[in-house]
Amino acid sequence: MTILQPTLDPNRQLTNGPTSFMTERNEHEVRCGMCAREVYVDHETYIFASGAMESGLDNPFRCEVCAEEYDDLAYEG
Repeated sequence: MTILQPTLDPNRQLTNGPTSFMTERNEHEVRCGMCAREVYVDHETYIFASGAMESGLDNPFRCEVCAEEYDDLAYEG
């Protein structure tokens, strides 16, 4: 199987979602809504979710561990 060069670029960010570490894009620190671990998100996500929380909704942020656990439970469902 042939792999194109752009997919091998180590500087390319593979995900735009929350990360457990600060990146150039994910610079806003929030807490996981399930376990309270630190999660970093981009500005757009931070503004969108902050508005939701201010209006009374639950904290939508999940760390990588809780997101995987939640997905597994939903799949077994």
